[in-house]
Amino acid sequence: MVSRRRFLHLGAGAATATAAAGCIGSSHGGDDTVPVTDASEPTDGTTTGENGDESASPLDLSEWNPDWTLSFDDANVLGLDADGSGPLFAAVSDEGGDAAVAAVDPADESVRWRTAMDGEAVAGSHASARGIARGGWGTTLSGDAVYAVAGRADEREWTALHALDRSTGERRWSLRRNRRLSVAGVSDGLLVAAGLEFFPPPGVTPTSHQTPEEPLTTVVYGLDADDGGVRWTRKFEAVSDVGVGSEGVYVAAGDRLVCLHLDGETRFTLGGGAPARRVEVDGDRAFLLTGEDGNATLSGVAPNGDVDWRLSAPVGELLLGEDRLYAGGDAVLAVDADGAVDWRDDGYGRWLLLDPDGDTLYTRSGVAADAATAYDAVGSGDADGGARWTFDPPSDNAWPEAATADSLVATAITADDADDPFYTVYSVTGDGEATKSFGVDTVFDALGLDGAVYVGDGESNLLALTP
Repeated sequence: MVSRRRFLHLGAGAATATAAAGCIGSSHGGDDTVPVTDASEPTDGTTTGENGDESASPLDLSEWNPDWTLSFDDANVLGLDADGSGPLFAAVSDEGGDAAVAAVDPADESVRWRTAMDGEAVAGSHASARGIARGGWGTTLSGDAVYAVAGRADEREWTALHALDRSTGERRWSLRRNRRLSVAGVSDGLLVAAGLEFFPPPGVTPTSHQTPEEPLTTVVYGLDADDGGVRWTRKFEAVSDVGVGSEGVYVAAGDRLVCLHLDGETRFTLGGGAPARRVEVDGDRAFLLTGEDGNATLSGVAPNGDVDWRLSAPVGELLLGEDRLYAGGDAVLAVDADGAVDWRDDGYGRWLLLDPDGDTLYTRSGVAADAATAYDAVGSGDADGGARWTFDPPSDNAWPEAATADSLVATAITADDADDPFYTVYSVTGDGEATKSFGVDTVFDALGLDGAVYVGDGESNLLALTP
């Protein structure tokens, strides 16, 4: 397992494609071209509000102390997930195994249950994985079940998908394959998983920049969500993403988008264009991103397979909101289902993050990816999409980590030498002012929930903080 500290120090753009999103042909797409610069020479950052006012340096802040801390012994808290009903769920794992899922009750600061799984937690295997460094691990929550993947993926041997009872943690079923499994989504009692073949195969020592002679294959599994029974399987080459909607399964494979009915039969196929990179599904409609960032095209695909609209934009990342799609790259866009652009800001913005209310969009911004910008997610019709403020800490690497309804958690690489905490985590108010901070060597994941912030650090702890 790549530590978060080592991961970003090596360069998030290079590491994201392998450490966070899986190997070539991962079932989850994402941006893998994040500019990362040397963090050893921090600059004097400021926080700029809507009126351009500069606040005091974020270095002059009070210490942000946890309200409480839960220790998970020697297991790192890699991923945090919640959907507003019940506890939060932590994916935990130590290097070399074993992994577990834990249900944490924030009200009484305790672990309700913890269920072990053989092997390590598998990066990018949850349905909300987007191929970016933030939130590289996690679980998939659906109905009364929690789905998680663990195994020996780094050894290219096997992985297993586990279905756990949400209330008790009891294991309902498991599916093990000699592939890198991931969850694409759940629809109408059908759990859709993707299994990428390992490369190089077990027993073959990987070498630098090694690539397969032929596109890797991915098996798409249609599983009964209740008992894990395999209803159907389909195999594709060069899969970059798999999306699941109320009416079907969408597979971005090579230069094609293949839509399957929920019974696994082909519904329609779009092809002949640039390589398909990402697909997001909203009900029975799909948004397809094709081509490289500078020549990327975003398309709206109707339920019958017709392309209703196309939009050219220099983007490589998608995030589906409640009533519109957001795209990020060398521009940030908010797009309606009919293809109308609500707003667009022609400035760098990736690692998109929506606050729990869906009214503020945060991006990693700045020419050195060294800041976090807040946008009016609904949009005001302005050319810049109603950019509210930019938080620019003294670092050449910074990003939005998590959000509550009223605040942002931003992380920056700030260490001057090996004795310093590698990261600084900031509490940023709704008007862009940093008020508190703390230093930490590793942040694996963070989550805003009910006005509080939960952070999984590199010391096997879950931290609960009030912004």
